[in-house]
Amino acid sequence: MGNPKAFITIPRKEAGYRPVLERVTDFEEVEQALSQEERKVQASRCMDCGIPFCHWACPLGNRMPEWQDMIYKGKWKEGVEILHETNNFPDFTGRVCPAPCEKSCVLALHEAPVTIRENEASVTEIAFLEGMIKARPPRHRTGKKVAVAGSGPAGLAIAQQLNRKG
Repeated sequence: MGNPKAFITIPRKEAGYRPVLERVTDFEEVEQALSQEERKVQASRCMDCGIPFCHWACPLGNRMPEWQDMIYKGKWKEGVEILHETNNFPDFTGRVCPAPCEKSCVLALHEAPVTIRENEASVTEIAFLEGMIKARPPRHRTGKKVAVAGSGPAGLAIAQQLNRKG
């Protein structure tokens, strides 16, 4: 962890939502975004708590402390790679996840938790904007075919995993 005492001095800062009267006139993002520097500051609040309950609470098993540390250090590419190891679609989950990780964050016992969900959305957004996310076709195809029933997140995730296997 880069700054083990940042959670003491840095308050939680959420990006918030755009005004409703502005949002009803377009199809842009509902949430506002913090700058990369502000996001790095928020990621620094992730402390080296020893037992990362956020990781335990995440249904996907995302390793929050690891990619939060990469954001803090400005290593966005490494952060998104760590995130993609456990999460097929961090660009979705960063926007719609109810964030049980934040509710189980050790900081939440006495103050506002780390902005994990917003940080997840930001790291993938920056990765897309800066061309860090590339198609990863399999090295070889097996020639086998599989049918996936369902086009929801689970169906898409298994289709992606099977495609990676060839």
